[in-house]
Amino acid sequence: MNGKAYRVLVVEDEPLERRALEMALAAMRADEPIEVRSAANAPQFEALAEEWEPDVVLLDIRIPGGDGLTSLRSLRGRGFSGQVVVLTAFDVFQYAQKAMGLGVTSFLVKPVGEEAFGETLTKVFQNVADKRNHKAQFDQIREFVERNRGAFAMGIIQDLLREKGIEESVVGIMSSLGLPPARPCFLFGIVCLAEEEDRKGEQLFLWEAFERILGPEVVVVPWRRSSALLFIPSGEAIAEPDFVASRLLGIISSRGFEANVVYGGRLRTLEEMAPAVTQVEEGLEESLLGGTGRVVMRDAAPDPEPADPSPALTQFGMLAFQAQIVEGFSHGQPDLITKGSRALSDALAKIAFQDVELAKMLILGLMGQVCQILLSLKCDSGSVRAWSRRQLLNLLAPNTPVGLNRIFSQALDQAWNVRGSASDTGSMIIQQSLTYIREHYEEVTLESVAEAVHVSPSYLSRLFRKVLHRRFVDEVKGIRIERAKGLLAQGHSVRDVAISVGYGNIAYFSTLFRQMTGRSPSEYRREQE
Repeated sequence: MNGKAYRVLVVEDEPLERRALEMALAAMRADEPIEVRSAANAPQFEALAEEWEPDVVLLDIRIPGGDGLTSLRSLRGRGFSGQVVVLTAFDVFQYAQKAMGLGVTSFLVKPVGEEAFGETLTKVFQNVADKRNHKAQFDQIREFVERNRGAFAMGIIQDLLREKGIEESVVGIMSSLGLPPARPCFLFGIVCLAEEEDRKGEQLFLWEAFERILGPEVVVVPWRRSSALLFIPSGEAIAEPDFVASRLLGIISSRGFEANVVYGGRLRTLEEMAPAVTQVEEGLEESLLGGTGRVVMRDAAPDPEPADPSPALTQFGMLAFQAQIVEGFSHGQPDLITKGSRALSDALAKIAFQDVELAKMLILGLMGQVCQILLSLKCDSGSVRAWSRRQLLNLLAPNTPVGLNRIFSQALDQAWNVRGSASDTGSMIIQQSLTYIREHYEEVTLESVAEAVHVSPSYLSRLFRKVLHRRFVDEVKGIRIERAKGLLAQGHSVRDVAISVGYGNIAYFSTLFRQMTGRSPSEYRREQE
């Protein structure tokens, strides 16, 4: 017993029978605290059961205003879960089948004997007690999980990163935490740096502050190396992700920390979790290459398919199709070139019907972009010159949409053949990138290098893994630490060296140096004296 009285509802239309049951219950109160209420008909039964929520119902089947079991079925459908003991003066088996699916605990045949009544109620009260204990334990577990949502989520995400299978239990736990797949969420990553070592413990209070400021639905997961992952339900009334990221940065800065925030996209399934978290992790490390106080929008969702061209094609549509062709040549993706050229051919045909010369100029502009890509890929310069000269001559001749499209298609086919003269394009892009990094290591970012070698940041990131089997950020850190070792050996201060190689946060530089060399910067400098 937990001291809470059992609520018993007596449903009986005969006053004498009702009074007898109430007296029998009163006799049990010495052992069990019991509250008793009565109903004389079906409407009263249903109203009291919903309003009072009794633990036990002593239910007569034949009552005015309806049928006891029919009312019970209606209540069960509306969520009533109390124990029910059926009272009947008729054949029990007549009602057994009907009562089977209604959760009836037992039957008592009128007139009810004192011993049978006592034994039955004792068992029913034990059922209620067990149910209460189970609920209390469940509530304790739920409260514990609620208080430690971040820790539970962290363990599961780490398992997903280790490529463990997604079991049904994992889906259930993540759903109970308010995370995908039960609820789509926006993913944000935060890296928070403290200049002084003794302030690092304050970061835990900072993660708790996010939950208070952003609301109880937000799940904050403490992560690696002074970072955290934030999952904000996308169904909540929040602003645009870039605004939220800026707000997070403001919250951290107002508490005297240096930080960066990376937006990792909208997650709908557990399958999306591991790649999204990996991308955010890498984005956080890369963001520190450019200092702190930065917001990086790095959506983990796949790029959307380009929209089908509308009948009235706009200039924006033209640019989108041209971009597909340019990207196909840059990244060596012939399928993308084919897709873009088909759409662009249709657009050019419509333009050529009105103005052939304008269509020629548009093609010429695109050919100029392709020529620039071929040269940046170090293709055979003689082949590039011959191809470009041939296109200038070919574009002079056609005066019909059909002829112009034929020249356009041939030009792209020939350009692709010229592109084949580039030897190991990926390696050349990486070599160009490494040269740029060595020349600008103190202020380099993934975006700045990608712009310098004329590829997208995401493509360059993948290329580093493919060619060097290393991440871009690891390459930059390696170059910076090697340069830092040289400066320390010359006797420069740790602070000056950290700033010189691109790390404004001295504590972060010192931690990184120790991780990569096994010694602190000060220890390394003393060894070189």
